[in-house]
Amino acid sequence: MNKYNSVLFLLLTTLSFSAFSAEKFRVVILTDQTHDDGNSLIRYLYYSHLFDTEAIIVTPQLPDYTFNDPGPWKKAQGIIEAYKKEYDQLKKHQSDLITPAQLQAVTKKGRGALPIIWLTNARKFNAEIAGRKVETSWGEIKFEDWIGEGLNPNGEPKDSEGSEFLQQVFAKDDDRPIYVQAWGGPITLVQALYRFKQKNGEEKFRKLMAKLHIFGILLQDITFDFLINLDDVKAHGCLNMGDTKSTYNGERFYPGWLLLDEGHFWKYIGVMKQQEVNGYGPMSAIYDHGGEGDTPAFLYLISASLGLNDPTDPTQGSWGTMFKKMEGPFPDQYYSTCKVDVNELLRWVPDAKNSFLNRLQWSVKPTQEVNHEPVASIGNDSSNKIIRMKVKPGNTIRLDASKSADPDGNQLSYNWFFYKNASSYPGTVLPAVAKNALLNLKVPEDLGDNEIHLVLEVRDNGTPSLVSYRRVILSHK
Repeated sequence: MNKYNSVLFLLLTTLSFSAFSAEKFRVVILTDQTHDDGNSLIRYLYYSHLFDTEAIIVTPQLPDYTFNDPGPWKKAQGIIEAYKKEYDQLKKHQSDLITPAQLQAVTKKGRGALPIIWLTNARKFNAEIAGRKVETSWGEIKFEDWIGEGLNPNGEPKDSEGSEFLQQVFAKDDDRPIYVQAWGGPITLVQALYRFKQKNGEEKFRKLMAKLHIFGILLQDITFDFLINLDDVKAHGCLNMGDTKSTYNGERFYPGWLLLDEGHFWKYIGVMKQQEVNGYGPMSAIYDHGGEGDTPAFLYLISASLGLNDPTDPTQGSWGTMFKKMEGPFPDQYYSTCKVDVNELLRWVPDAKNSFLNRLQWSVKPTQEVNHEPVASIGNDSSNKIIRMKVKPGNTIRLDASKSADPDGNQLSYNWFFYKNASSYPGTVLPAVAKNALLNLKVPEDLGDNEIHLVLEVRDNGTPSLVSYRRVILSHK
C-alpha cells in the first residue's frame, strides 16, 4: 500500500458531530450574593450574549446573612445599576448582551436563609468572612419545615416571588436544556419544583426534570436532599457535610444530570485579584476581594462556545473542570469532582483569565482596540462542534487547521494535544511537539473500543492572547 492509500483524509463520510446546540444556553442562577457571588455575577454579565438568562434568584444564606437581611438583594441591585451605566458602551462590542431591563425583570427574591450545608447542625457561627465579622445562630433544620405547604420557621410563606417566577420559566414551551447554576441555596428551586409537580401533574414534572442540568457548587443547603440522598453523599466521602443528616422522607426525582463540584471551586477564589479587575468601569469598581468561587458553574458553557467541550458531557473536561460518574447508589447521570485531579480546573485558568481581562476592556475601549478570539477550523468546518471520527487502527489521519483565522489579523499559533484524562485509550498518541496547522497522526494499532480525545488550541498574539479550540474524538471504525 503506498503512502497515499495509507492516509485517511477528513472526508465527510468519516465525520459526525456532537449534537449540542449553537443556540444560546438557557440559564437559571441561584445565588446568595455572599462574599464571592457578586464577582461571579459581574464576570457572567460580560458573557451574557451566550445565555438566555431565564432567572436570577437571590436567596440569603446563613451564616453570612439572616432571612431578613437586605444585604444580598442590595448587592445584586448594585451590580444591576452598575451594568446599566456600562450597557451602552458594552453593547458596542456585543449587541446582544442582556439588556438592563431584561436583567432586572428576571432577578427575583427567593426565601429561606438556610445554613451552608456543613454547618447545618452546628447551630451557630462566629468568625470573619471576607473581612466582615459575622455572628449568627439558628435552630434545628429539617426539610419539611422549609419545603411544602404553610409557613417556614421564620413565619413566612414557603412560596416566594422567586419560586413563582421559576414555575413560569419551567412552563415555557422550550425543549432546550435548562442549565441551573447553584451558586447559593437551592431552597427556592426545590419549592418551585414541589409546586410545579402539584399544579401540573407527574408526567409534565418528569419532562421538566429531564431538561434540568444542575451544577452544584457544593450542595449548599439541605433542600438538595430532594435531588440526592444527603446520607449517601456523606458516605461518598469527598464532601465536608459536617454532621448533616438526610431529613427528606419523600420520593426523589432526578434531573437530566447533576454535577457536584465537591471542592475544585475553592481554587478559583484566588484566581483573579481585585487590583487586576478594578479600574475598568462601574462594575469593575465594585469587584471586591471575595474571589469568584461560583464562576466554574458557567465557565464550562463559555468554553463550550469556544469549541473545547460538549456542555452535555461533563466527563470531557472544560474550563469548569472535569467530572466523573459518582457510581454507587447514585443515578447514572450524577457526576462529581470526587477523585478528579483539581488540575482539570486549574489547567485552563490562564485562558479563562485572559478572556475576562480582555472583556473588561470592553468597558473602556472602542471595538477596534480590543482583541477578539480567533476562529479555529478543521478542514472547512469553522464551527464550535465536537468532531467525532471513525478511524481504522494503523491508518494515518490528516487534520488540517490551516483555514483558521483571526478577525484582528493577529498571528496564530497552533498546539495539538492528546487529552489523556478525557480519553479511554491508555497509551501515548501524539509526538512530543505538535505545533503546526497540519497534523498527520497514525492511529494506534491497539485502539480497540477506546476513544482518543485530541484538542487543538488556536491562539493569537494579541494583548491579552486569546484562544479558541476544536476537539476531535477518534474511535474504531
